[in-house]
Order: sequence, then structure tokens, then C-alpha cells
Amino acid sequence: MEQSELVRRSAGNFAIFMACAFLLWIWAAVFDRIAQVVRLSTPGHLTGVATSIASSSTLQAIISIWLLTAAVAIAFPMIWRPLSMTTTLMFDVGYGILGALTGFGLAIGLFGGGWHIFLWAVVYSIAIAIGYALVRWWLPLSEMQTYGKRRFILALILVLASPIILIWG
Repeated sequence: MEQSELVRRSAGNFAIFMACAFLLWIWAAVFDRIAQVVRLSTPGHLTGVATSIASSSTLQAIISIWLLTAAVAIAFPMIWRPLSMTTTLMFDVGYGILGALTGFGLAIGLFGGGWHIFLWAVVYSIAIAIGYALVRWWLPLSEMQTYGKRRFILALILVLASPIILIWG
């Protein structure tokens, strides 16, 4: 898969999931408000849902998996070919999840639930995009096919960063 196609698909998935999550949160807020009127819900119910989303380690897990997969692909490019479809699917789903969390965070922030989810989803999304661009700049595809020292250094950095990101949250 070509680099620009991967970027385009990931950005598209991010935007679609973000919009859907934003609309879903607004729709859920409407239902929750109706449920409060008929005494089937409490005023803090939707806030509790937002808190559980914010305290989960979903973002850290996504980033950790991406880092580890990138390290394997960089260190052993021959493995990349059989994993390319799986990795593409992982990026598609991963950016979709980040987009969904961004959409939820935007809706939660707009309705007074705090900007924590939104800010972290945006920070992680930007960090991944910048990281991808830096890896492509520092380690072009032509160098990926050679067994140079830069590739193994980068893979080692990513392998070490992966569990740190996971347990950091």
C-alpha cells in the first residue's frame, strides 16, 4: 500500500468515526435528558459514562500496539509483507477509535463535561502523525530494505517506548 493511500484512509476513518461519535454523544444526551424527565436516569449518569471513557487506558493501548508493530516492521521488513493487510486494518481501526474518542471528547467538552478526553485524543493523534512523518523522513523505504544500524536503533526505541506508554496512563 502506498504511503499517501494509507494516510488518506487513516484520515478518512478518523473523520468518519469522530463525526459519528460526536453525533452519538449528542443523541445519547437527548435520550438521557428524556430519561431524567421521566425519572429513569439521574443527572450524573452521562457524566459517569464520560468519566469512565476518560479513565480507560484505550488510548495508551492503541499507541503501545502501534509502536510495537512499527518496531517489528522496521526491524524485520520481511515480516511486513505478510502482515501488511493486518497492519493496514490495525491503522484503520486505530485511527477510527482515536477519531471516535476525539468526537466523544468534543461533544463532552462542549456540553460541560471537561476537555480531558478531547485533548488527549488530539495530542495522541498529532503525535502519531508527526511520528509517522519523522520515521518516513529518517528511515525512507529504500533504507528499510537494507539492514542498516538506523533501522535497528529506531526499532529498539519503539520497543522500549511501547510498554512505557501502556503503563504510563
